[in-house]
Amino acid sequence: MHFPSTLCCSNRSGFLVICFWFAAGLLLCGQEPDRTPDLPEGDPQEFYLKALSEIRAGRTDSALRTLQAALQLHPDSHVVKRLLAAQLFEAGAYPEANTYYESFAREDSGNAEAWLKLAEIASFRQQYDRTIPLLRHLLDIDSANLGGLVLLGETLTRMNDTAAVAVYEKAHRLLPGNQQVSYALANWHIQLGRPGYAVPLCVQVLEKDTTNIRFLKLLGFAAYKLNDYTAAAEHFREAIALGDSSAFSFKYAGIARYLDVSFPEAIRFLTVASRLDSTDAEVHFFLGTSLGTTTRKKEAMFHLEKSLDLIKPDPAVIARIYSEQGNIMRLETEYEKAYSFYQKAWQADTTNPMAVYYMASILDNSLQRSREALADYSLFLEVLDRMPADALGKNSQIPTIRGIVVDRIELLREELFFRDGFD
Repeated sequence: MHFPSTLCCSNRSGFLVICFWFAAGLLLCGQEPDRTPDLPEGDPQEFYLKALSEIRAGRTDSALRTLQAALQLHPDSHVVKRLLAAQLFEAGAYPEANTYYESFAREDSGNAEAWLKLAEIASFRQQYDRTIPLLRHLLDIDSANLGGLVLLGETLTRMNDTAAVAVYEKAHRLLPGNQQVSYALANWHIQLGRPGYAVPLCVQVLEKDTTNIRFLKLLGFAAYKLNDYTAAAEHFREAIALGDSSAFSFKYAGIARYLDVSFPEAIRFLTVASRLDSTDAEVHFFLGTSLGTTTRKKEAMFHLEKSLDLIKPDPAVIARIYSEQGNIMRLETEYEKAYSFYQKAWQADTTNPMAVYYMASILDNSLQRSREALADYSLFLEVLDRMPADALGKNSQIPTIRGIVVDRIELLREELFFRDGFD
């Protein structure tokens, strides 16, 4: 585009701003601009528009290169910095994104978005002792920041801190229809022995979303805790009819029907639950007891004996059995099965971190599921940090393995950044 000679510099700048906002508006509306203005080479607005187009086309790697090139020429361009920081964050390049958001917060201490991103980054990196102060500062600036309230609630929940309830209650008052907040708050009420408080939260969601399986299950569990077994069974039955196939739903539907003296239905639900999870002693107990009311006495005895077998051993013994089964499956190159056994070993005895290490190792080296491996490696380090010194000292391999895991986490983060950010 050639500008008429009569346009002065200031008019031309104004024209560029108009072009910039017009093109950006088209992008946000899902339309491509007919053509890009013939801007001077290196103009930051040109870089910005080009990066927006690349982002919209799913070319994150190109957008990052465009924005980095723009900053080399225009290091003081705030609009480019903000877009680059956002793209680095989305790509999982948290250290780099963190640097930008820290600078934004220093430049403007009232920048709520910057404080929220810093808190999110700290949370993703499992730095919860840093996450909470950042969120407290954010909420001092903007007490009604829903994103900050939800993240604070999640963080406190991870730390098993009941202060999460007050946070979620405030978030719920601000946005009563938010399902994430309602679910978390209802779940906390049940955990704290107040299932009656959970019921209206679930009902409010289900009035507008009648087929929401998660809330049907939660409402069913709240009813179960309130000893309303008929209602509990009905809610779980609805969830199952909508496609829920979890052992949890079949288990509590069955137990509720047993407690409601409806043994044929109890047997039907608990039989499915026992197939979905054969390691649940409660399922075998109630199934055996229900079968005991019929002529199927041999089956009843089998399930009752199974429940005793599952209840009797020490958790450490159960974990050892599962770990041995995992070792065998690993030697047979049945890696999915091996992972499942190690996962069960960890669930049986959460004081032994080695099962988590084996889980992460399988995901990393055998199944090539890097992102999940990163999560399990991080969990391994968390468990080590919680263990008392005398327990750590019982396993001489722990210090060596810790070093291996720390190095592997760093490499996986780099691999994920370059793979996901620059594919």
